[in-house]
Amino acid sequence: MPGTTFRLELRPATLDDAGLVADLETLRNPDEPRDPALLRHWWLMTDELQKGIRCIDVREGRAIAYVSASHELWNQVEPRFGVVRPLLNPDVWSAARYADLVAVAEDWLRKEDAATAVARIREDFDREIATLEHLGYREDRRMRISELDLTANRGRLIAIRETTRRRMKEQGVVLHPLSADPDPEKFRKLYEMSIESEKDIPTTVPWRVLDLAEWKRFWFDDPAIREDRYWIAREGDAIVGTSVLEYPVVRGMPWTAYTGTSRSVRG
Repeated sequence: MPGTTFRLELRPATLDDAGLVADLETLRNPDEPRDPALLRHWWLMTDELQKGIRCIDVREGRAIAYVSASHELWNQVEPRFGVVRPLLNPDVWSAARYADLVAVAEDWLRKEDAATAVARIREDFDREIATLEHLGYREDRRMRISELDLTANRGRLIAIRETTRRRMKEQGVVLHPLSADPDPEKFRKLYEMSIESEKDIPTTVPWRVLDLAEWKRFWFDDPAIREDRYWIAREGDAIVGTSVLEYPVVRGMPWTAYTGTSRSVRG
């Protein structure tokens, strides 16, 4: 354990540091391993679609601290939120060092004229939450994440699948992977449906609506996304729903990256 004279030595983080930061995230949260290939993609998209900084402290070939700050490409009228993401190796963790990382992110956001800083964190990270609350952060919103044991629930899931297929057929809904869809306009239709559904998600931090080209790069340059795992639902000529499976490249768990439907089919 470092002594009281230990000081963080941050430098700018590059894309080549994604693996080190993924290792640090995995060390902090081993039941949810971070995929370095996917993290690198997220960094690329932040560089292209938002504005941000990333800083890292590397000792003996491993990251002991990391912090980033980012914000949307604001217009002149919307509220100016920024996001801070501090990470600290458990071996060097202290409330003071964690607060130092937050301060680095906040200082940059102030220079960017941000009005509000936001941190997203798991509810069981008690030390981090206590430090953020001491710094003046307050809980505003919670997001729920569910885990499904596919092996234990296999029989029930197969039964639900068959029942759902019958109901879809009765309602005239067709479900298939994006890769199997011959419509030359499928990406435009999927984009419009997805943006419509995203706008109905409650949020604290406003996000900029991506144009079609940006949206395609965000989703289909993602190494964890494939068109044969990107399911779409059609009702006649319209795409009315989607569910996207995200598979890790290096390590981690598969996720449902997004599920949404158009307003016209919601009951």
